[in-house]
Amino acid sequence: MRVVKGMVQVGGNTYRVVRVQAGQYEVIRLLDDAHVGTFHSVAPAMVTVQGIDEGLMRNIARAAIQGAKTSWIGRLDIA
Repeated sequence: MRVVKGMVQVGGNTYRVVRVQAGQYEVIRLLDDAHVGTFHSVAPAMVTVQGIDEGLMRNIARAAIQGAKTSWIGRLDIA
């Protein structure tokens, strides 16, 4: 079940956030339509990256959660 949840802008780039299954999201950079990683919005907090810095991916996940682009349970801390 792939559902586009919205867009976030981080570090001058825009990213599409797509729910791939409950609590798991894929991130695609719009500039070149490149898959840059995934994150989970439920514990345990996990991110995977492809071609970007892990810190950037955490910022994207944080922006998606804060911007209500995910199903938020309120018990995950993306440090």
